[in-house]
Amino acid sequence: MDQPLISIITPSFNRAAMIADAIESVLAQNYPNFEHIIVDGASTDGTLDVLKKYPHLRIVSEPDRGMYDAINKGILLARGDIVAWLNTDDLYPPGTFAAVAEAFAAHPDALAISGAAETFVDSAEGPRVLKTERAIDDVDDWQRIVNAPVPNGWFFRKSLFENIGNFNPNFRLVADREFLIRVALADIRPVPVARVLYRYRLHEGSATFHAEDSRHPVYGLRRMDVNREDLRMVGSFLVNPDLPRPVRRLMVRAHSEYAYRLAATAIYHRRWDFVREGLRAGFRHDLLFPLVFVRFALRRGLKGVA
Repeated sequence: MDQPLISIITPSFNRAAMIADAIESVLAQNYPNFEHIIVDGASTDGTLDVLKKYPHLRIVSEPDRGMYDAINKGILLARGDIVAWLNTDDLYPPGTFAAVAEAFAAHPDALAISGAAETFVDSAEGPRVLKTERAIDDVDDWQRIVNAPVPNGWFFRKSLFENIGNFNPNFRLVADREFLIRVALADIRPVPVARVLYRYRLHEGSATFHAEDSRHPVYGLRRMDVNREDLRMVGSFLVNPDLPRPVRRLMVRAHSEYAYRLAATAIYHRRWDFVREGLRAGFRHDLLFPLVFVRFALRRGLKGVA
């Protein structure tokens, strides 16, 4: 049986030092039917020279509005029935494509596949895994989709984008999670695959975060930017009066947690403007936010994180 064409989209900007590893992880799949589309934002650090070493790539290099605008361009170019995106600093474990193709073949009506994902850091002894997130399943699907959907561990039928739409580039940091919430609101659920399909690399310039990052002098500031956009993104759904009640409860809780994270991280970094922003946002959708704040503070304070 012919294997389905899998389209991998990699948004790129000035990642000459790492993009080769991502490309090699695709080639290491030894999968017979794939295309790898690199949508580069006009890099100036030698990224394009690295890409020239791989003649199989489909490359677009031009200014864009950020990562999700680049992925949207890649979706329009994709010729495969199955679409996913791979960040320049991340990796696919061996066997990912075969597992995805097998899962879609076993569930021909499925529009999405969700696998586990792990976060690792490079060390002198080799890659060290920091955490592993299991695949999204129907046990706690909405809670995971709102809070921790591991979006890069998903693979989609291209037809899904035609029905749901592409990423909203107005969310430069969390458009992937906004997209997955729209997918879930359309009553689309992924078929879970019980294996790691994606590996996030944590490093100084990454958009991947770990629990202790809130107090890091660099990661903490980036995390506040993500929390601010989290609040705006979740708030855009909470203004919908037709939002199902169980989903609204989960989103209010998530919104309150993001407000707490923003305020608590800002207190640590003495960003009083963000402290006020977080507190105001918390009250906007949850009158019990002071109690929620204390509960989160006690729980996370025991772990030494915000």
